[in-house]
Amino acid sequence: MLPQTFFRIVLLCSLFPLLAHCASRAVLRITPEHQSYLRDISSDAYKNSSIGELFTVLETHGDEICNMIFENTEFNEEIARNFSTTLNFRKPAKQKWYNNVLPSLIAGCFNFFKMNDRGVDGIFRLLETMYPGLKDCYTVGFAQYYMMYQEMQCDRLVAIDADWRILKAHYDFHEVVRNKAADADTISLLRGIELGWIAHFDVQPPRREAVQNEVTFCMATERDRCLRSFEYFTGLPAIRRTELQLGFIHDARLEPRNADLSVVFMSNALDWEYTNREQFEKLYLSMHDNLPRGKKVAIVYQSGDSEDIAVYEMIKADNDELHISIRCRDILRWSDRYKKVLRGKSYDTWFDELLERRKLTGVPRCHVHGTRNFREKPKPEKKPDTKTRT
Repeated sequence: MLPQTFFRIVLLCSLFPLLAHCASRAVLRITPEHQSYLRDISSDAYKNSSIGELFTVLETHGDEICNMIFENTEFNEEIARNFSTTLNFRKPAKQKWYNNVLPSLIAGCFNFFKMNDRGVDGIFRLLETMYPGLKDCYTVGFAQYYMMYQEMQCDRLVAIDADWRILKAHYDFHEVVRNKAADADTISLLRGIELGWIAHFDVQPPRREAVQNEVTFCMATERDRCLRSFEYFTGLPAIRRTELQLGFIHDARLEPRNADLSVVFMSNALDWEYTNREQFEKLYLSMHDNLPRGKKVAIVYQSGDSEDIAVYEMIKADNDELHISIRCRDILRWSDRYKKVLRGKSYDTWFDELLERRKLTGVPRCHVHGTRNFREKPKPEKKPDTKTRT
């Protein structure tokens, strides 16, 4: 959903192309941690064609790291150190390629292009009723960005991710759409981008994979929603400025700029696999130090492989105190994709622990009519061997 101000900017840019804002069709900002992780990054911000040039360098050097991680080539310590002096890409003997995934993800070697969130378009419509009017919007992932573009009224829309290849896919797709032929269809435009090292758990990720259709980016249950959002984006007469932020949520600047509110969709990035206690505390301190008085940030967490969400609000009071509350919360449960001891069990996020959620009363459900159940059928137990031994 595009605000009227966007179309005014498009008109101004067509009449006065030398305006500074118009000259910047794309911007990539890098958080401090990622600047320290990746040695090819020499600035905290890149604009326009310099973004593509950076991604080209990262792709060339990153492919070397990925080949070493997946043991396609011998490990070379010098190449690894030239790429990053802080990340350890060595894997112990017999360790699976999907274990210790964080260094691989930062290097762009294990990339979750396919969204495992469910019902995201409906969640964004729900958020729009909770937070109507203009706001700054942030989202992780790939398909989520285009659903947020369609369903929410955002003054700014920022794709934020710790994985540079996800942001590269956004940048490439936006450039393809900006330069599309008049008769180009959505699927052909999606196929105009190339994806590398897509995360797989059954086989090792291949170096490159072609985009088949919308299912490359979404599970089968979500394909219609995804296609609808991609078609909306590619059918626009002009797209807004591409804003990308490379980094983790806890290291990012999320405070609103022109509006009074930022809505941050972080999927399940709060899970302990991706955010530890120290990093969560850094997120809290960043909000405490950088959020202006009277401004608000709404953090939207979604439980993996489900429609259930929790919305946490942070607002800076006039006395500079940071107030945190739970706007709404569904029942969060571990999905059947987790190990057996966790499946189906309820859990708390870092925000819940901070607020001692179990002592609170009156916190409403976000989805007042409930959510769909996506639990997988359990695999049949192996029957014990009843043959008589002799």
